[in-house]
Amino acid sequence: MKFKLLAAVAAAVMAAAPAMADLTIPALNYRTGPYAPSGIPYADGFSDYMTLLNERDGGIGGEMINVVECETGYNTEKGVECYE
Repeated sequence: MKFKLLAAVAAAVMAAAPAMADLTIPALNYRTGPYAPSGIPYADGFSDYMTLLNERDGGIGGEMINVVECETGYNTEKGVECYE
């Protein structure tokens, strides 16, 4: 009897866990620096697309997308720092 109760509780927790999670994606943008003319439209488009997915589709697979925007200035070290 205890095993069945424990199994039911474990199954309920596992079923509820994905619904509580958000997808977090770092956006490594470069709005400043030498490549800003190409980085600004890319960053705006990426942000708009993630907003579209959240509002129209309810995220990806039912999980909302949380985009963390980081300004890298097209510098690799800043991008690695933001990713970590």
